[in-house]
Amino acid sequence: MAVVLLLCILFSVSIGVAGGGIGSLFHALVQSLVHPSDLSDIGRIMLEMRIPRALAACLVGAALALAGAVMQGITRNPLADAGLLGINAGAGLFVALGAVILPALSSFSLMLASFFGAAAAALMVFGFGTGRHGAGTIRLILAGAAVSAFLTALSQGVSLTFGLSKELSFWGSGSLSGISWEQLAIAAPWLVGAVCAGLFLSHNLSMLALGEESAAGLGLNVRLVRLAGLATVLVLAGTSVSLAGGISFLGLIVPHSARLLVGTDYRRVLPVSVFLGAILLVLSDVAARMIHAPFDTPVGALVSIIGVPVLLALTYRKRGLAL
Repeated sequence: MAVVLLLCILFSVSIGVAGGGIGSLFHALVQSLVHPSDLSDIGRIMLEMRIPRALAACLVGAALALAGAVMQGITRNPLADAGLLGINAGAGLFVALGAVILPALSSFSLMLASFFGAAAAALMVFGFGTGRHGAGTIRLILAGAAVSAFLTALSQGVSLTFGLSKELSFWGSGSLSGISWEQLAIAAPWLVGAVCAGLFLSHNLSMLALGEESAAGLGLNVRLVRLAGLATVLVLAGTSVSLAGGISFLGLIVPHSARLLVGTDYRRVLPVSVFLGAILLVLSDVAARMIHAPFDTPVGALVSIIGVPVLLALTYRKRGLAL
């Protein structure tokens, strides 16, 4: 799968409206090391626009897919994903507020604002969804739905009042357009670290899939595993949303696809989800760039178009799938 992902990234970098190819890519890489001032226009486009965009698609796809798989594991709910925590809605609200209150905010500041919004939304959901006996699955889902609806309504109200509906609509639909090396350098360490943390939880999630009582009987601290899983999901999804906007369904369909390939053991599901999510988003971004070239199509819309029928097919074929 790593080879397939690498080929997808090379394909993404080498294709575009301005032209290019594998040969042009390697020539630009060599030229940037030997004579960077003599780079051709297509070489600069590849190095400064396409490569960071392709790498961002890889990281965000892997992060959202892993976040969905971990979320399904800690809640033992096959329809759970990072959106359950209201992360997209919280990030969107804080971005809207940041654009209104401080219009001159840098992209880094907006990324921080969206991350803190995601964190605030997750804390609200966890606070409302936790009772005396812990965070029950149904209670957590209901809290997530309520908080998401509330924050989305606030975000839409702010954007309509201050004339930001067009910009926020495009960002909210998910877009990798304009991602720079600076943004990638800020987000990548968080995403890579959280991916490693999520993969580290795979054995614990496999135990939790047996049931809370069975897992506790085997010595697993269920509450600690859930808290660690929630923290991991927060970093994965919050950073991804701050980088690429709201991309739905990726964290929902990829883990199910992984289970079809490797079974239900989370020690295999999580790594496969990482690669499948990265491959899916890289290829979806290529399609988003080429469908209506030279204009960008929101990649989140394409993922949703792919995700809805796939999810319905998976639900129909695997009604009794055990987590």
